[in-house]
Formats: sequence, structure tokens, C-alpha cells
Amino acid sequence: MNKVAIWIVCPLWGALVFWGEDLLVTHFEEGWSTTAWITAKTVALPVTCGTAFWHLVKATSSQQRLMSAAMAMVAGIWIGGPIYYILLRVTSEGPMSAGEMLFHTILFPLSTPLMALYNGSFGGLMITSAALGVLGTGWLGVPAKRERKG
Repeated sequence: MNKVAIWIVCPLWGALVFWGEDLLVTHFEEGWSTTAWITAKTVALPVTCGTAFWHLVKATSSQQRLMSAAMAMVAGIWIGGPIYYILLRVTSEGPMSAGEMLFHTILFPLSTPLMALYNGSFGGLMITSAALGVLGTGWLGVPAKRERKG
């Protein structure tokens, strides 16, 4: 996959996998202790994102651009934070003011960890960002190219 395609697909994939799984855990957290669902987010989010990254690189034959794909996925997760917060807030508590939306959008590098602290996924955000950086170096191996059948 070329660099332009990586910077389109990987951020979308990263945001979808990370915040989608966060939404699933948040949806099913009723009845769990706070420790249980924060631990679930801290462990499950990095594992799922790392696995999703590995499979995406393998499926798109992006082995030559491993770090670009990893950083694009991290960028998608961090940029997707305020968008996720706005959507979560609008659907659960009702409409937000335009000023609140603008505030979270403008301050997105800061609003992503703040939002992650708010919903218990801060540990998952930090570990996922670091894990994708390590996976991008290739120190843990490079996914094999997809085998063509037939």
C-alpha cells in the first residue's frame, strides 16, 4: 500500500478499532466493578489494536512502511478521541453546545487523554500508543506477506 493510502486507511482503522472496542466495553460495563472495566480497557484495547494493526499490515502488504502504518493508526486513535466523546455525549446526555464541541475539537491533543481519563481508558490509550510504536519498529517481527491462493 502506498503512503497516501496508509494515511487514509490506518487512521480510520485505528479510531474504529480503539474507540469501537471502548464503546463495547462501556456498553456492557453495567454490573462490573470499576476496577474490572478499567482493567478490561487497559488490557483489551492494546491487545486488540496491536492484533488489528498486525492483520492490517499483513492484509495490505504494508511491511515496507511499518512505522508509517503504526503512526497513522496512533494518529487516528488520538484524533478520534474528541469525535468519539462528542458522539458519546450527544447520544447519551443530549445535545452539546457548539462551544463545547469547538473546545474539544480545537484542543484535541489535550482533549483525547482528558476524555480517556473521563471514561476509564487512559491506561489503554497510553499502552496502545506505546505498543504501536514498538510494533512499528519491527523489533517484535514483521507480519508475513499475505499468501495468494490459486
